[in-house]
Amino acid sequence: MKIIIVAVALSAGVAFATTIWLQKSEESSVSTSSVSDFDTSLSPNQRIDALEQAISQGRYARQLLQEEIIILTEELEEIRIGTDVPLEISNDSESESNVALSRSERRESYRRRNSPEGSAERLIEAGFDAGIADWIVQREETLQMDALQARFDAERSGDSQSYYRDRNSSNDVLRAELGDDDYERYLSANGRPTSVGVSSVIGSSPAQTAGLQAGDEITRYDGARVYSMTDITKVTMTGEPGQNVVIDVVREGINIQIVMPRGPLGITGGRSRR
Repeated sequence: MKIIIVAVALSAGVAFATTIWLQKSEESSVSTSSVSDFDTSLSPNQRIDALEQAISQGRYARQLLQEEIIILTEELEEIRIGTDVPLEISNDSESESNVALSRSERRESYRRRNSPEGSAERLIEAGFDAGIADWIVQREETLQMDALQARFDAERSGDSQSYYRDRNSSNDVLRAELGDDDYERYLSANGRPTSVGVSSVIGSSPAQTAGLQAGDEITRYDGARVYSMTDITKVTMTGEPGQNVVIDVVREGINIQIVMPRGPLGITGGRSRR
C-alpha cells in the first residue's frame, strides 16, 4: 500500500513538473512577444534571429525541468516494478531506504552537474586547464548578467534594435575570447551544437539546387565556422549577394563541399551535435 501511495505521489509530481514547464514556456512566449514577435519594422532575418535566440534562452531552463521529470519518471518506474515482488519484500524497510538513498544520490548528481563546480569539471574533462575552466565559468556568469541587464534596459526604453543587437553579444564575446577551436570544445562540453543540422530543404531554393539534403550538417560557410542558424544569417549578409561561396558539409560522416550563391539558403535548421 505504501508503495502505491508513493507511486501516485510521483505521478502527480511528474504531471505538476510538466504543467509548470508548459506554463513557463507560455510565459516566455508572452514576454518575448512584446519585444520581438510583433515588431514589423524589423527585417525577416532579424525576426528569424530573434526567434532562434528566444528558443536558445529558454533551452537551459527547459532542460533542467526535463531532467527533473526524467528523474521522477525513473523513480515511478522503479516503484511500479517493485509492486510485482512479494509484499514482504516491498514493505522491507531496508529496501525503502535503498530507494531513498538512490533518489538522494541522483538529486545530488543532478545538482552537482548544474553547479559552477560541475560546469568546470565538464570543461576540464573536455581538455581545458583547470584555471581556464574556472575563468570560463565565471565569464559565463558575468556575460549572462550583462545580457539580462541589456534586455532590461531595452525593454524599458523600447529600443528593440538595441535589444536584438545585444542579445547575441554573450556568445559572440566568449567565442572571440576563446577562439573557434576552444569555443567548439566549450560547446561540446556543454552538450551544445557544433554544427547546423539541416532539418529540411525548401523546394526550388538555392540549397536544393546546390544539392543540400535533410540530415546534412553545415560546419563552414565561405570559410567561416558556423554553429547555429544565427551564424549562417550573419555570414550570408557579408560579401557580395549572389557571389558563389563554398559550404562545408558533413553527410553521413563524410566531409563534402557544396557551391551555391551567397544569400538565403532555403533550409530549416535542426539541432545537431557532432
